[in-house]
Amino acid sequence: MEPIPRPTGRRASIARVGILQRVEGFLERLFEAPAGRLGASLQPVSLAKRIERAMDTNKSFGDAGVIVPNQYVLHLNPTDFAAFESYRAALEDDLAHGVLTRARHERYTLVARPRVRLNADRSTRRGDIRVAARVVDEAGERRHREPSAPVTSDTVVLSTREEAAPESARRAYLLVATQGQDAVQFDLGGPLITIGRASDNDVIVDDPMVSRHHCQLKLQHGAYGFVDLGSRNGSMVNGQTVQEVALGPGDIIQVGSTTIEFGIHG
Repeated sequence: MEPIPRPTGRRASIARVGILQRVEGFLERLFEAPAGRLGASLQPVSLAKRIERAMDTNKSFGDAGVIVPNQYVLHLNPTDFAAFESYRAALEDDLAHGVLTRARHERYTLVARPRVRLNADRSTRRGDIRVAARVVDEAGERRHREPSAPVTSDTVVLSTREEAAPESARRAYLLVATQGQDAVQFDLGGPLITIGRASDNDVIVDDPMVSRHHCQLKLQHGAYGFVDLGSRNGSMVNGQTVQEVALGPGDIIQVGSTTIEFGIHG
């Protein structure tokens, strides 16, 4: 019986490459397959990975750097959606915080605070995730050429300019410094400034000792006052534990490991 000839040289190399490509293709299809087809349920980490992919594939380049979407709508089959329904609000907030964290890490630019929303969609197959990603302003309108706010530190400040604010309020600012991070300046002017870890705050602080909605600054009669919102670890102003107090230039607010100086531009 004659031996079967084996491919040699360049033909052997091509054959090996072809086999490897087929194996890699199979593995990609296996791991990219929707969870429903494999008999498993969707997990939050799957949602986060799809958001990351949408962030990378929808980025654009401008004067402010690499701009990525800040609004993500995840279309899920109603059965998959029902699995997240009991904690959907908390999950959406955590996913939005994940957008902030990745934007900081990759030095991407966000034009406004990120928002994530889960949506039940009968046209989506079980186990699939369809992501609609957009760049929008605070009002939910599409943004094109307006200036962006770069995300460059663990404290993120988002524009809350208020045209009707008095001159004294428009000159007010906060200097926010979380332990081990550079200070970030936040110009005030709005009637209500919220501070905390949650992504729907005006000043978002990445500090585990700070509550999700820790405190707020309220503009009354042309001056700002500080109000603690029943936070877990409390708040101090000038070294004193407070619940509510009027603020003056140079006052130091302490929340968790974060120091916030209240000032007025000259």
